[in-house]
Amino acid sequence: MNTKVQEFINKMKEEEKKRRNENLISLGLVDETKKTIVRQYISYYRDDAKYDKEKQLYYIEKEVYEPIEVTDEEYKEIVKYSAFGEEKNQETKEVSTTWANAIKVIANILFALSIIGGFMLWIVLADSYDTRDFAWIPIASALEYCILCYPLIVGFSKIVAVAERKLQE
Repeated sequence: MNTKVQEFINKMKEEEKKRRNENLISLGLVDETKKTIVRQYISYYRDDAKYDKEKQLYYIEKEVYEPIEVTDEEYKEIVKYSAFGEEKNQETKEVSTTWANAIKVIANILFALSIIGGFMLWIVLADSYDTRDFAWIPIASALEYCILCYPLIVGFSKIVAVAERKLQE
């Protein structure tokens, strides 16, 4: 076997074992009689931190319990009932939500047009002497849309997105 292939396989096995141990520790499946010291590197100085001249970083040493020894079958059973299982960890398929995106685009366009239109009406109405006192009404109507209608439309688009995902599953 090629040495690069063997190195890659060994590296992947080490990473798998490390992830497996982290999963067991996170579930509390540890052996209280065995402890190891782990270095956690940080990029800033702390009173309890030590300096590693080789890596030029500060580190903190922690004592952690080692995970219990389990067989592959036992680990598969643990994975089956845990939240970090490989089956549950698979990426969910990306579902296209075209109607929800269209509703969001319409909401954003209306949002921008209401603000621009409100300011334009304010400028136009402020020029006439008789309506100077009522020039704030277009701005208030634009703000009314921004405060009331925009969040409702965006919320509706999220409901549509959830409904589309459920229909496609």
